[in-house]
Amino acid sequence: MQAVNLLPESARPGHRWAAAGKDLSSRRILLVGGAAATLAAVALAVLFFNERSIVGNKKSELSTTKAHLVAQEARAQPIKDAQAANLARLGFVRTVSATRVHWDVVLGDLGRTLPAGVSLSSLTASSPVPTAPAAVGVAPAAPATPVPTAAQSFVMAGSTSSHNRVALVLDRLALLPWLSNVVLQQTTRGGDNAVQFTIGATYVGGAGT
Repeated sequence: MQAVNLLPESARPGHRWAAAGKDLSSRRILLVGGAAATLAAVALAVLFFNERSIVGNKKSELSTTKAHLVAQEARAQPIKDAQAANLARLGFVRTVSATRVHWDVVLGDLGRTLPAGVSLSSLTASSPVPTAPAAVGVAPAAPATPVPTAAQSFVMAGSTSSHNRVALVLDRLALLPWLSNVVLQQTTRGGDNAVQFTIGATYVGGAGT
């Protein structure tokens, strides 16, 4: 039977690679391996501390940025409060301007609206009282539905020649856009045969705007 060598050609006796490494001692192998492991450990340690330093710097920059942002917001807060207060005051002024009684317009409209033969003895009118602006930082309450009260009243007293004239006065007053709920409160006939009347209404504002 013929023998068969199953070793690869590079490992067969006589080949130049077959004796590679045989001249290395175990001690030398350990020294080389230890040195390589030490270098690898040092490289990993350097990378670790480098990355740790980068992360620390980023955290420090983030903390500085947050502190700067808080300081800027603190400086800007008084300005925001002042702007909010100015807006509240502006809204209040506009409300007052829209609801106050413009007597020149009221009297002018009445002079053009009332029929001839009607004289007035008294006239009272008051506009809705607006709510003062809320303090800064306090959320405004939801506006309630306005309900006609005495604070929005319009009362007119006078005299004319007949009840038909009083009815005409009521019809004319109902045409004025700044009045609503025009009603006859009282009529009496005086000694001079003149009809004294008192008419009430709700002043809704807007006269002269």
